[in-house]
Amino acid sequence: MLPRRLSRLVQPVRRLGTCTTSRASFTVQDEEDFRNRVLSSSTPVVVDFHAQWCGPCKLLGPRLETIIGGKGEKVHLAKVDIDNVSDLALDYGVSAVPSVLAVKDGKVVDKFVGLQEESRIEAFVNRLIGE
Repeated sequence: MLPRRLSRLVQPVRRLGTCTTSRASFTVQDEEDFRNRVLSSSTPVVVDFHAQWCGPCKLLGPRLETIIGGKGEKVHLAKVDIDNVSDLALDYGVSAVPSVLAVKDGKVVDKFVGLQEESRIEAFVNRLIGE
């Protein structure tokens, strides 16, 4: 219990639950994993090409996870670390990170590069899933 004088100064801590990690989010291990889980997927997939050292990637990742997590099983999120799967990044013409691709029926149908506002990401995902 705090002394009465201090209790007026201490504000209650609000905790917001923002963790929306979903089974629909996964890390791509190699090119075969990408073929199996992204290109062969019957569900549209947003592919996040990122790097651990990339500041904007660290901001974009949680935004993607939140928006895609809110879509249920309508769309999946594949995370590709370009330092671990560099050939895949080269195959898809990734020259800057973050780079995000929208894949539907095994084909890239949309993309963006760089940090984006949540409203633009939401519109990007909605176009992919037809909402």
